[in-house]
Order: sequence, then C-alpha cells, then structure tokens
Amino acid sequence: MSQENIGAKAFVAGVDLEAYRRVKLSAGSGSQVEYAGVDEDFIGITASKVSSGEHVAVNLKSSSRTFKTVCSGVIAAGADLFGGADGKVAATGGASAEQGKALETSTADGDVIEVLFT
Repeated sequence: MSQENIGAKAFVAGVDLEAYRRVKLSAGSGSQVEYAGVDEDFIGITASKVSSGEHVAVNLKSSSRTFKTVCSGVIAAGADLFGGADGKVAATGGASAEQGKALETSTADGDVIEVLFT
C-alpha cells in the first residue's frame, strides 16, 4: 500500500511555538523545528501553539493550498510577502526572493491573514 502526502507532518518543537508561523528544521536535527527568521526559507506553517519538546503539526508549504499566517505589520491584499522575524511574514524583505502573496489585508503586527506561498 502506498502512502500519500496529506500536506502535514508532525515534528518536535525545538522552542515554544505559536500557531500560524513559518518554521524551519533546527540545525543538526531532522525532527525538530524552530521559527524561520528574516528572509530564511521555511518548510511549512505551524498548525497550533505548543511548548518546546511537544509535537507540532506543520502544514507543509509544498501542499497546493492557502495558509493562515501571522504578519509582522501592515500588509495590503495582493502584496508580495517576504520572511519576517519569529516566523511571521512581512511586506518588505532583504536580498532574498519573495515567499508568497497576501490574499487579505493586515492592519497591525500579529494579525493573521490568508497567504498563498510560492
């Protein structure tokens, strides 16, 4: 019987994590995740808030769908998105390429909007 990718995978939180934030694999570990920082690539979005050492479901960015994601400030619907601090998305970025498009408007840091990642 073949296994099918359902778009989510369980990992162990390497740090306390909030819901709806970008995460990357922790250095030297294939099973722990931590927040992706400014302009860092990421593997997916956390599905819930967890404490360090607990299992967390990560909705993998490779799945063809939209994601609820935490913003680091004001973002207009349709804007290009970049990796922000603490796993958030931002309207501006550094030298790296955009990571997605905002499908809703954010009016403040901490807002959760729907995003399509590229």
